[in-house]
Amino acid sequence: MQRFIGFDVGGTHIKYGVITEEGEELFSDEYDTPEDEQTFRQKWQEAVEKCQRDQDIAAIGISFPGHINPHTGLAAKAGAVDFLDGTNLLELFGELTDLPLTVENDANCAALGEQWRGAGRRYDSLVCITVGTGIGGGIIVDRDLYRGAHFRAGEFGVIPVGNGGETMHEVASASGLMNACRKALGVSEEKMPHGKEIFDRMDSDVHLREAVNDWARFLARGVYGVISMFDPQVLLIGGGISEQEKLYPLLDRHLQTFEQWDALNVPILPCELGNQAGRLGAVWLAKRKFAEKSS
Repeated sequence: MQRFIGFDVGGTHIKYGVITEEGEELFSDEYDTPEDEQTFRQKWQEAVEKCQRDQDIAAIGISFPGHINPHTGLAAKAGAVDFLDGTNLLELFGELTDLPLTVENDANCAALGEQWRGAGRRYDSLVCITVGTGIGGGIIVDRDLYRGAHFRAGEFGVIPVGNGGETMHEVASASGLMNACRKALGVSEEKMPHGKEIFDRMDSDVHLREAVNDWARFLARGVYGVISMFDPQVLLIGGGISEQEKLYPLLDRHLQTFEQWDALNVPILPCELGNQAGRLGAVWLAKRKFAEKSS
């Protein structure tokens, strides 16, 4: 059975693991994201060598933030790893290993991972919206990624959904929720309750309930717009906020107020794989590329 290395590069941590062609993770580890290119190269190469010690590795798949051209490897923007803006990632990683490589945007990889092994495995076409510090997303049509003409498809965070034209990044993200709730509670960032506590307390705190309700309405506007554009079989929501059961009735209540929702209605489900989705999706792409080269 073939084995692959999957990397998920984030702004805070880099997670990686050895994953079989069936999607079973045999080993995983992580390290803090370096703040300069030289250390980034060194740590990445050490992680690959660690995975290769007792494993015969076929290829490497890398999930990476930013605007990535998967064909050329150019990262026009590298997201939180901004010291690699404008870098050709296939060349960078290719200098550090002889193994075949793929590199793809992290939200796209998360969507592929969920389709391969997670909440989207029964569907051919889906949209995945990741709700974190910002808003990202991946679009899969007929079991293949839709990347867009400039490899920016799925940048849902720039959609204006606020009453004053604010973007999803600003008012529909997890950080948008925290900002709204902090103002409602009149507390500092240090004294803010965690996400689960916010949802637990909203029933007994009218100001908190109003803040969460407004945030859910903004998110519902974005969800409605995305579904109307792409007509997927299912919409998946990722990020820690997706684990809150109260989110889905809130979304549904707002979506029901939109004129065409009865016609557009599709299931809205939480992602299942958590932070494993990115490296699984990266491995799925590496596996496919390796199979094409071998045939």
